[in-house]
Amino acid sequence: MSVSPTGHVYLIGAGPGNPNLLTRKAERLIRTADIILYDRLVNPFILQLAPPEIEIIDVGKKPYSRHVQQSEINEVLLDAAYKHRKVVRLKGGDPAIFGRVHEEVDILKEHHIPCEIVPGITTASAAAATLGVGLTCRNVSTSVTLTTGSFKGSEEQEIDIASLIDGGTLAIYMGIKRLHTIITQIYKQVGKDYPICVVFDVSYATQKVITGHLSDIERKVQADAPEDAPGIVLVGDALEYADENTHIQLEETTKYFGKECIVTGPREAAIEKAFEIYDAGGWCMIDPNNDNHYHQSQLDLIYRYMQVNDNTMIVRA
Repeated sequence: MSVSPTGHVYLIGAGPGNPNLLTRKAERLIRTADIILYDRLVNPFILQLAPPEIEIIDVGKKPYSRHVQQSEINEVLLDAAYKHRKVVRLKGGDPAIFGRVHEEVDILKEHHIPCEIVPGITTASAAAATLGVGLTCRNVSTSVTLTTGSFKGSEEQEIDIASLIDGGTLAIYMGIKRLHTIITQIYKQVGKDYPICVVFDVSYATQKVITGHLSDIERKVQADAPEDAPGIVLVGDALEYADENTHIQLEETTKYFGKECIVTGPREAAIEKAFEIYDAGGWCMIDPNNDNHYHQSQLDLIYRYMQVNDNTMIVRA
């Protein structure tokens, strides 16, 4: 049996943000990686699951601004595969849904580098869970279409609303900036005042849910949307049953709900405590001061996000 002269690349979905929504396989691979290339929307705590001594590289793209080009990411990915045995390419959500995974798989195959896609929970699924609804619903919605509101080169294109017209649900990724255009298109083609939900920072403690109908959602978003937060737009009759307070009802009684925390103590115990805090509706990172072997790239990330202020809870694991 021949042995590959390169490492193995895992293209992993990190889910929508809450680390409790990672798959077990994703967590295991992150914990045993030799190097990690990560996207902008990956929760920084998830990166703390990696061995402290390995390098982590930010290859994230920021919408509506100058960002790392895909060709540059491909070069970094190839370089990592020739230098390391287990390369983790960490993407937000699910890598096969608007994650440009096909382009990365192609370049890896071209260079005969073994790779594997590890799926993650996509934002639309997590948002639906938050709202307490199904994207498909018996006698209401028989299909769901995942589409994007952002096109190459910021081109103005109409989204595909065929399934919506046929009674389905529409999940629009990266559509916040074009919300007015999308609403106008739906009204023009259908003329129906559909229920609509916009969910920002899905699965995070900072999650914001805005519900309404096509006729009033723009006004509500303009008034209440968090600045620069990523969001998803869900449209269709199934959203009539959405409850924007579902997650609050479940978690508001916990002392960690909505809190930013820093967890101290032995690393593994701190990680387990962090998972508990996220499950209770909080946000946290672990303090690295108990380990002197962190790679500088990890320390840079930690201190970029681990800001201590008067409202920060310090939790001992």
